[in-house]
Amino acid sequence: MFLRETVIKKASGEYRYWRLVKTYWDKVKKKVRHKTIKQLGRLKPNEIAFFKDSLAGKAGKRFSWAELTCKKSFEYLAVAILHRIWKYWGLDALMEDKTIEALTINRSLSPESDYQVSRWYEETILPRILNLNLNPTKIYRTLDTIPALTSKIQQHLYAKINSLGLDDYELVFYDITSSYFQQSNSDLARYGLSRDHRGDKKQILLALAVTKKGFPFYWQVLEGNTADTKTVQEFVDELKRLFNIKHACLVMDKGMVSITNIEKIQTENFNYCVTLRRNSIAKLKGVPWNYLRSINENNVENKKDYFIRHSKRAYYKELPSCENKRYILCFNPEKFLTERLCRLDKIASIVKYLDQKNQQLSKALGRRHRELLREELTRYLEKRSASNLFSFRLIAKEKTFRISYKVLKKAVADAARLDGVYCLMTNLKTASPKELIDAYRGRMEIERSFHQLKSFCEIRPIYHHNEDRIKAHVTVCVLAYLLNNTVKHLVRQKKDFEELTAQSIYNYLKSCKLVELSASGEQRLKLTVPTDEQIQLTKILADKSLLEEEGIQQLLPASTGAK
Repeated sequence: MFLRETVIKKASGEYRYWRLVKTYWDKVKKKVRHKTIKQLGRLKPNEIAFFKDSLAGKAGKRFSWAELTCKKSFEYLAVAILHRIWKYWGLDALMEDKTIEALTINRSLSPESDYQVSRWYEETILPRILNLNLNPTKIYRTLDTIPALTSKIQQHLYAKINSLGLDDYELVFYDITSSYFQQSNSDLARYGLSRDHRGDKKQILLALAVTKKGFPFYWQVLEGNTADTKTVQEFVDELKRLFNIKHACLVMDKGMVSITNIEKIQTENFNYCVTLRRNSIAKLKGVPWNYLRSINENNVENKKDYFIRHSKRAYYKELPSCENKRYILCFNPEKFLTERLCRLDKIASIVKYLDQKNQQLSKALGRRHRELLREELTRYLEKRSASNLFSFRLIAKEKTFRISYKVLKKAVADAARLDGVYCLMTNLKTASPKELIDAYRGRMEIERSFHQLKSFCEIRPIYHHNEDRIKAHVTVCVLAYLLNNTVKHLVRQKKDFEELTAQSIYNYLKSCKLVELSASGEQRLKLTVPTDEQIQLTKILADKSLLEEEGIQQLLPASTGAK
């Protein structure tokens, strides 16, 4: 065997390629012929010398185990793939400051405080990829610049979702969640309705819009006590101003619904599909109240046949339209049983609480104050959302009182008639009820977005006090969710990977690391042997070059490369 060089001349220059060739005797043509064993591509002088020496039988360098040193290991494959996803979105061209990429990849894989990110960064291959020195001071300075870029980022993502063919804007899902502070003196930090059940903490609100497949393209940080309904009109204006969206259907939850908001949406020629509050359902015409009252735990399987079946968890009946609004009454048998049993359990636990309270009062030695006791009981019932289900009065008994209470059976029956029931309202004239239900159920995508932001990107608790850094923190978290959602979306399109989450994908990838080896003055990077799953995922999310020797050795610093 021997090396053969091929020279290709082009206008741009001369290119030399090498291949390994074997000599053999062709028995048919009775002559010596050559056969290419392996295309080697371009080779460095030291590599050419190595092959020639090996083919000539000359001994190469040998290292003893004592000489071989493992200098450092780096988190590699998951990081390198997310770097490719960042470039896939064109974010490297949009933002010159590579610190934003490092912060985002950290939030996707291993969320750290902004102060600790530089420590994590040095344990990954990112310094070799980004050629960036990172420290806490640089991170904080970068955070201060992000709010000024947010609108530009949002417009970029909006255009990219279309150009990459990832989704369209036929349906836009919009909702709000809260995220609490550990402590903060910022004007954004306010006490308000906490979706995290942390009413003891100040919070901000995050308004978020995503596509059907969960790709975020708009977000805004609001004061923590902002009412949901007050955000919709500004959101509609921003859709026009930032993205020039002319037609879309806004899918929102009942917390966003008000007469003013619906009028605003229609004025801007948008469609909407929203759910109604239960007190609004009670005002609609055509609701089959007698039928709903007749449903109970024992006959629910038979009674659901009154509705048209959409799926196992969704049955529907279209109600009469009114003022160009359509109403789709929906029934979920599983939700019916859950809500009915929860209410019965709640009533039983409140009765138990009141009976125990009476026992405590009967043993009281000191005088009890009537109004303080009344206020305590009122607060308890409000906290249990049961003020309308119970009535009580305090009967004086020497120095103390006895609580005389009653379960309001009519109120319980009125509440029970809407168990498992919800109602959609829309101005879409041609969409079928099934399409509308599918649109509403797609709203779960934004719930998943919030879950990702809180559980995996760890958007909460927030530690910043500076308003710009609070907004920057949110933007980094949203970008991390974008990367996560992209990874999940690309992988789930392939057979046998349909059930993987972003986190399970990262778990597969994280064990593939780079190790820096040193012996006799030479240094090399060695990849831990990739598993079959890691190879497949790499091909889906990037390309196999991430696992190839030539690309890996290029990550060595120039001064310490292999000789």
